[in-house]
Amino acid sequence: STAAPLIRVLPSSLVLCRFIPLLSELMDSPSPSLRGAATDMLTEVVSKRMEPTAKINLVQELKVVESCERLSSNLVAAAGASKAAAGTANSGGNSSSSTVNQDDELLAKYAKLLATLAGEVMDALKRVENVVISFNVTGLGVDDDASREATLAAQAANSLLESLTRAALTAFCSGVDTISMPLVPFISAYVARLRALVKRGQALPSGAQLHLQAVLEGVAAAARYPEDGANEAEDGSTGPGLGNNSSSTSSNSRARLSDAEVLAAREEQWEVEERRKELLVLLKNAAKLAFPEALNFVASKLQAALSGGVSGANGLTGFDGSSSVSKGPTAASVGLRFQDTEVAVTLLYELGEGAPEDALKAGSGGLVQLVLLLVTQGQGLPAGQHRLVALAVLETCVRYCRVLQQEQSAIPAVLSLFLGPKGLGHPSTDVATRACYLLSRLVKTLRANLRPYIDEMLRQLQPYLQIVATQPPPAGGTAVGKAGGAGSRCVVLSQGQLCRQVAVDAFCCYAGHRGLWWLWAPL
Repeated sequence: STAAPLIRVLPSSLVLCRFIPLLSELMDSPSPSLRGAATDMLTEVVSKRMEPTAKINLVQELKVVESCERLSSNLVAAAGASKAAAGTANSGGNSSSSTVNQDDELLAKYAKLLATLAGEVMDALKRVENVVISFNVTGLGVDDDASREATLAAQAANSLLESLTRAALTAFCSGVDTISMPLVPFISAYVARLRALVKRGQALPSGAQLHLQAVLEGVAAAARYPEDGANEAEDGSTGPGLGNNSSSTSSNSRARLSDAEVLAAREEQWEVEERRKELLVLLKNAAKLAFPEALNFVASKLQAALSGGVSGANGLTGFDGSSSVSKGPTAASVGLRFQDTEVAVTLLYELGEGAPEDALKAGSGGLVQLVLLLVTQGQGLPAGQHRLVALAVLETCVRYCRVLQQEQSAIPAVLSLFLGPKGLGHPSTDVATRACYLLSRLVKTLRANLRPYIDEMLRQLQPYLQIVATQPPPAGGTAVGKAGGAGSRCVVLSQGQLCRQVAVDAFCCYAGHRGLWWLWAPL
């Protein structure tokens, strides 16, 4: 810790002769503190400011790139051990917790070293490439030795970058925050580099497609909610939502969560949404480079989630006149975690921003079919009653309302989602309130398309309006703006206000359909 600041000002030759042998020895020390200190020192050596060719030569002389694949494999193995130790620490004592914290700190230092090494090599490569391009563009008389040196440096940097990228992506797919998140800046810069190559009309490197697939895998792993976290049991099974008085509430429901448990779940949700910001930008940028691959990846995640659920409705009268009886969860859906379902739906929601302009046109297939798959089978999603899964499904339906305008046959399934126990009838106040707000937006957008279903909508809205009319309003209001969205605004309204707004919007549509314009005007 004392010598680290001096690394920046020492000559490179002295660093190589005196420090590197010592650091190599300490990296294999049995003491975690010595290994961590050596890792920090090596990170300082790699990040030392110098000319790009000198930086490439330094990385080659360090001989650490050859061991990066071993390091990334060790990171993944250590991540699994850290998870197991964390589970033991939950029931252990302070000593177990302290050991887990030390392991996490060391893993973060290893990941930082890998990210710094890869980032420095890519930056040096970019600067060398700019020199080569300037030589070719300007046509100035350049010494052959200088041109040859720049070309060889670019080739060496490309080889180093390929090895480091593979190692970084292997570690990125570990799904452990302390390993994955330090690597995000490098991986984002790598994807930006690929986009710049495409923009200049150059071919992508040979391994770029495999790397992009690994990027998608890593984003999905890092964006999951933690297992056994505060939201694990947060399905609002006996919350004070609009559906709390329904007869469908099971007699063996869990006890209502305490205020402390609810607060812990909301704090965890905020932390995950903050962590996801960079990850989802990375997903959209990767999708712009390889949309078919991104679409297939999201489709595989969603289909895997749906394969564990129950198809069909949940004991509701359908908007097409049919009815079905809820059969409850099957053996295939018991024990499934909500994390996989929630992240699959969230990936589909975010994929829309990285999609080409014609991806949602009628007959374009691909993304449209995936949206219809979610809409028509959304009632059978595993853990679909979980608060976070229900919110993700409703948000996705509204984002892709353009598909509903083109596919009239999917509207009854969407309305069943919003007006059923996973929408307005959800026991959680968060879901019920958000469903009211989103349904109001959906009605305004699909006004003409909803006319055949208005009678049934008003009939199914009536029980919720009766609850609103007979129950006293809660103190304050509920924020209905989408949390975590860039530029989003939060509107504070009560459930009653939102539910009445939905009814007004639906009745306006009904009045226009029936020709009762004199009723529509005052509303």
